[in-house]
Amino acid sequence: MSIIDNIVSFEDRRLAKLDGTLFSRSDEEVMIASTIASLEARIRERDTVRDYIERMETGEIMLHPDDGSAPSPLPLAQLLDLLSGYDHMLSTEIGRLEVEKESLHGPYQD
Repeated sequence: MSIIDNIVSFEDRRLAKLDGTLFSRSDEEVMIASTIASLEARIRERDTVRDYIERMETGEIMLHPDDGSAPSPLPLAQLLDLLSGYDHMLSTEIGRLEVEKESLHGPYQD
């Protein structure tokens, strides 16, 4: 067997592995990449929501009515409640994505 035969054989096996994939990516690789991207996006989004909550709690962000009347704490409390609920939903989704990521097998694992 010559060196050329070995090279051709190796290339045939490589091409066989790629058969049926889009841009040399398997369905599993796409799913892994999607899960990781979703996880990273939700973590950044949760960090942003938590930053807004902290700024509102410290008084850095205030709501002022358009009519010039004194600010009411009620809309601010409602907004804080809404953001806290959103933070909880994001934390739940992050937990689900982390479990999903752990169950996948891929090159991203340490």
